[in-house]
Amino acid sequence: MSRLVRAAGLSVALGAATVLPGFLIGALALQMRADMDAGVGAVAAGVTVFFGAGAVGAGVGGRLAERLGALRAMQGAVLVTAGCLFAIGGLAGSLLSVFALLAVAGLANAVNQPAINLFMADAVPRDRQGLAFGIKQSAIPGAILVSGLALPVLAIPFGWRATFAICGGLVFAVALFARRGDMVRDHAPAEREPPPRVSRELLFLAVGAALAAGGANALSTYLVASAVDAGIAEGTAGLLAALGSGTSLAVRMWVGARADRRRDYGYATIVLLLVLGASGYLLMATGAVAAFVAGAVVAFALGWGWPGLFNLAVVENHREAPGAATGITQSGIYVGAAAGPALYGLLSHGVGYEGAWAVVAGISLAAAVVMAAAGRRDVAVAQRPAN
Repeated sequence: MSRLVRAAGLSVALGAATVLPGFLIGALALQMRADMDAGVGAVAAGVTVFFGAGAVGAGVGGRLAERLGALRAMQGAVLVTAGCLFAIGGLAGSLLSVFALLAVAGLANAVNQPAINLFMADAVPRDRQGLAFGIKQSAIPGAILVSGLALPVLAIPFGWRATFAICGGLVFAVALFARRGDMVRDHAPAEREPPPRVSRELLFLAVGAALAAGGANALSTYLVASAVDAGIAEGTAGLLAALGSGTSLAVRMWVGARADRRRDYGYATIVLLLVLGASGYLLMATGAVAAFVAGAVVAFALGWGWPGLFNLAVVENHREAPGAATGITQSGIYVGAAAGPALYGLLSHGVGYEGAWAVVAGISLAAAVVMAAAGRRDVAVAQRPAN
């Protein structure tokens, strides 16, 4: 169990570190708009820049992780992220410069996430990987939790620049912690299998992941702004984001542990979570405070409880090169993560926050349909006897 705890703990810290800039910019958009002389939507577009850069770099990032080795790739990515956070807090004088730094951080994250998947596939016993990947994917709601708490705890009393600088210090501390990663075995690049071809199954899975991530990232980006519009105080809205991310964290670990117990590494549970998550978005679409709060928790917990299980399923069906395979599917997640907030921002201007959440519910249902079809095909191909 100690091996699982050490590997999972390292992956959570590293994963949260490099994804933090993308969520921090969304949480602090209200604070930054005056200094950047821009609206909330313009500042929040930094989320699109961050994940858009990741979408461009994810496929290459997965292959780079295979060549460098997981630990070296992870450590370098975290150091780059810390530098970007320090620079945003201390040097960025315009929205364009913030976006440029977010793009660099997004590329670092594109290397780090498949590197972590590779690391987990190698370091954790196979019969514990469901729980391990669930814990690993807790990095994202963990980053949202930090971002949500950063608003009332740091940004409101000290300002957004100090918040970025402090978070940069935390990420740098994670990089120092990562130097202890040699306590878990890392494979040399030469020991890896050749990267898989970009198969039709992986591309379809990437499309399903893009749709699923689009709604989830719109939730993390616009939750605070839409909650304030529904009548919830700004500080309370930040705490709601923290609560939602905490429930998502718990669900990811639970479904991962369940997969280990049942030896079930398929896609059916992912589809169910996406369908149930759509009900949370519909509750948010009502605009009523109580329904909004309940819907936000449901949308976070269920609508965003799938990534750990998704990565596990891809790794299980592509054991020959898990870093490269999840790099391909991760590119879909980044496309959705980049496009979701941008689409939501446009919709919210046209039909309001409530109408935009209703559209997100539909996107979540579409993701469930695509994921069901693509997952069935991926399992069938993986189980086909080798020639």
